[in-house]
Amino acid sequence: MKISGDYHMHTTYSDGRASVIDMVHRAKELGLSEIAITDHGFALRSGIKRDKLDYLKTDIDAARAQVPELPILFGIESNLTDTDGTIDVDAETRGKLDLLLFGIHLNVKYTARAIFTFLIPNLFYLAIRRTPPWRVKKNTAIVKATIENNKIDIWVHPSRYARVDVVEIAKTCAERGTLVELNGKKISFRPIDFERMLAVGARFIINSDAHDPRRIAEVDRVFEFLKNCDYNESDIVNLNQTLTEYKNELSGRNQKGTEQPGREAFPLSASPSKRPWFRRFSKKRSS
Repeated sequence: MKISGDYHMHTTYSDGRASVIDMVHRAKELGLSEIAITDHGFALRSGIKRDKLDYLKTDIDAARAQVPELPILFGIESNLTDTDGTIDVDAETRGKLDLLLFGIHLNVKYTARAIFTFLIPNLFYLAIRRTPPWRVKKNTAIVKATIENNKIDIWVHPSRYARVDVVEIAKTCAERGTLVELNGKKISFRPIDFERMLAVGARFIINSDAHDPRRIAEVDRVFEFLKNCDYNESDIVNLNQTLTEYKNELSGRNQKGTEQPGREAFPLSASPSKRPWFRRFSKKRSS
């Protein structure tokens, strides 16, 4: 089992260690069918600078010309900047992108309100390795608002830097057409949580989060995690197709009148998992 595309990687425009073309050549060597360059957003202290965004786009266009057989998407990994769900990518910038990722990070230029009511509390609870339920509830509401207020394609490394109710957020992802990432570096939820997210209609995508060409498509941790999960390969969009193929497929369904009112253009709940999340739990209880 392998991924057909990798949609989360960074270059020297943010905190990566290689150029765009170096990442592209490595992806081609690995036989990937599609990739996305998704440098960190403007608010991360090691993120891309606003005045460098057009240069990044130029480098991606040049790489497309040099390696035309490998489709390259232009994206950003955006950051939360305020507790109302504001991110560091505005509508104008979003219009330039093929893909928008969103993930919580700590080394971000937050608003003063977010520093005191979000960043500091979560730093404390991460340090003691225990987040109380009331904090999880607040974090969950913030992430839900972010996905609801912005056109997010992929929610990355869920619950890593701020603990959340991943199942509750997965419901919003299913409604908004946002994929949930299985991150090659670390998965911060349990197999049963994964199955519960499937049960509420979420769809997933596997990414490496590579900062170096050697790490592209390095997702063995994800495949080890999946050995403990009940799922279909179709629940993970880039196991058997590219992200672009997946979106085109759903777009075709929508044009035939299957789109539900109020949904985004690519509703992930178009093919929800039919397996009850309690199956694995029941097996464990009976053993």
